[in-house]
Amino acid sequence: MAYYAIKGGEEAIKNSLHFYDEVTSSANDIEDKNLIEGLTFSIDKVISEGSLYSKKLAAKAIKRSAGDLLNASFFLRAHRSSCQRIGIAKEIDVNDMRLSRRISSAFKDIEGGQLLGPSNDYEIKLLLDLKNKDVDIEEYSNEDNVIKSALTPLRNDNLIKVLPKEDETWDITRNYPNAPYPRSAVLQVMSRGESGSLLCIGYTTMRGYGDIHPTIGDLRIGELDIKFTHPFTKNEVKIGSVEVTSVECVGTFNQDENGDTKLTTGFGFCFGKNETKAISMSMIDLSLYNSHYSVGGEHIVAADFDMIMHHLDGIESFGMTNHFKLPHYVTFQTDYQIFKSAQKYVEENENGEGK
Repeated sequence: MAYYAIKGGEEAIKNSLHFYDEVTSSANDIEDKNLIEGLTFSIDKVISEGSLYSKKLAAKAIKRSAGDLLNASFFLRAHRSSCQRIGIAKEIDVNDMRLSRRISSAFKDIEGGQLLGPSNDYEIKLLLDLKNKDVDIEEYSNEDNVIKSALTPLRNDNLIKVLPKEDETWDITRNYPNAPYPRSAVLQVMSRGESGSLLCIGYTTMRGYGDIHPTIGDLRIGELDIKFTHPFTKNEVKIGSVEVTSVECVGTFNQDENGDTKLTTGFGFCFGKNETKAISMSMIDLSLYNSHYSVGGEHIVAADFDMIMHHLDGIESFGMTNHFKLPHYVTFQTDYQIFKSAQKYVEENENGEGK
């Protein structure tokens, strides 16, 4: 018996694409508006992992991928790489966020109170509807709802460890760094990383591969204005706003660079309403930049910079995994011949012929 390599033709590929279009064409009947408003968390996942804040294009990508969100993120990221960059926006401060949701599990009483906002945290039934129909949410506005982080009093009392600030923010979309990795690059990688990957790595710290069991100091969802220097007038102008999620978690204590003992914190930030992703990111950030005391030893995945920098991007891992579907005829034939040679060698030695 022998194995032979085969070749597929262009016609077969075209037919496959046509077949895929027929199978998924019903998705095109869904209005973009219905997707953006109805499947808002899917849209937010795609803009976050696709690293492009465009809910309209995210809706188009979800329809084109027939609901495969990882594939949709890939479409959006690919489109992003073709867009011209005309400038860099001003720095933003999460304390300026117009809040629609803001909670803290570290403090019961915080400035502005616990703002649950839109959440189904307390709904655990698939078929049971628990919402309060007497609430009129039409009256809600976040315009004046700007409150500083719940950790601000601790910062004002100099109780929180501060990491050294970089002279210049790294841009991983232009130049991917080598080790040692700047923190700004690490945060960017996590901010556009795949949510499930971040959750998995973050979860390891609670399962014996680390000793992170943080408290959520400040979790907030809201809108931030994006400002830009006009290329002609040189005036600062507002070019839009983005909906984002930001999390600050509090861990144990460490010594800072001056030898003072301070509380440690981790930071998570991403586009859209992505609480689980932002919490996971803050846990990994906390694990990367602070000492551990109890379990996990040196084999803490969440504290491994190389692991974080090269394994969290869903687009890259998605592409690498799916490339195995492409022809590997030569690779397999090589492996197969080695296997047959090894098998023959073992048989000859077992029969005494190889002596």
